[in-house]
Amino acid sequence: MIKIRPFREEDNRTLLSIERLCPQGNEKLAMAVDKGPDITTRYELYDNWQILVAEEEGQTAGWIGWTVKHSPEENYVYLAEVMVHPDFHRKGIATSLIREVENHAEQIKASHIYCYVYEPNKASGSLLERLGYIQEKEIRVCEMSAYRKEKTEWKYTLERVGEKDLHEAVDLLNRYYDGRTHFTPFTDKSFREYANRMPGYGLENFLVAKENGLIVACCGFWDSALLMEMAYTKEPLLWKVMSKVLGMLRHLKAMPRLPAEGEFFEFRSIVDHAFEAGYEDAMDEILAYCNNIMYDAKCEFFGTYIDPGDPIIEILKQHRPQFENIYLYAKPIARKLPDFGSVYVDCRDTIL
Repeated sequence: MIKIRPFREEDNRTLLSIERLCPQGNEKLAMAVDKGPDITTRYELYDNWQILVAEEEGQTAGWIGWTVKHSPEENYVYLAEVMVHPDFHRKGIATSLIREVENHAEQIKASHIYCYVYEPNKASGSLLERLGYIQEKEIRVCEMSAYRKEKTEWKYTLERVGEKDLHEAVDLLNRYYDGRTHFTPFTDKSFREYANRMPGYGLENFLVAKENGLIVACCGFWDSALLMEMAYTKEPLLWKVMSKVLGMLRHLKAMPRLPAEGEFFEFRSIVDHAFEAGYEDAMDEILAYCNNIMYDAKCEFFGTYIDPGDPIIEILKQHRPQFENIYLYAKPIARKLPDFGSVYVDCRDTIL
């Protein structure tokens, strides 16, 4: 019989061990995530969160974690993860855990629940669809390798945001993301608190590009590796062939590198980007600047999670990225689902 109870601190080691046994994907492409020594670290990025643990015959079988988000109009729930030990698959444990979150969402009158699923993770997508969730949106994961130094002569003034510039930067963010689902406009105070709360981010890592003293582009450069390292536990044959070819070419000139199968690697994130119309080159300079930070620090991989309609995609393509997909699934609770035509991807949600 399944018993579901609140998380306790002594569960930490067991839950981490279960997560390591549960790569996300399928037999051809799968990714493992290592969130370090504390399972709750990713949740502490949010104002409120909960974890429930499932037991079967006295053994820890899995868990589920979520947070409640707020906008001026509604509450809604982000379902961060559901993990079930392989020995307890097909016993209804994941379904029971998800139902518990839905019950909580109903109690607080949340408008909807949403979550992200890595594209190759067909089993999770199928489970969600059986439970009434709808695949609403494809989100692009753009991954780049800092394998060479980019240009070092800048047309724009690039600097870390100062306190006197914060209001102007926040205004640019609010205008850029205006109208996107899941975006709540920032105030100077809320953006400062949000950025400074995340390990490896903070206003000291929020960059702006200026022309004649005015901010025309901005973005955060987040060391998300402090919260998550990744490894491809299964790689397609084509990736392995490409890796060998690039390895041979690397003897002749600088070439990007693909992580080896099973190799854990660190990933830095471009977050909260925005730029004025007509200033794509300013955004490109910020990306080049971030690349050079990575190159000098010998940290190879960085990228971003974005709505496929975001105009930054055309800029990113100039940096020879690799693209993968995650899917946004959602289920209505207290009202019909919002329009997911254009979505703000909360960078905290990308700790998958």
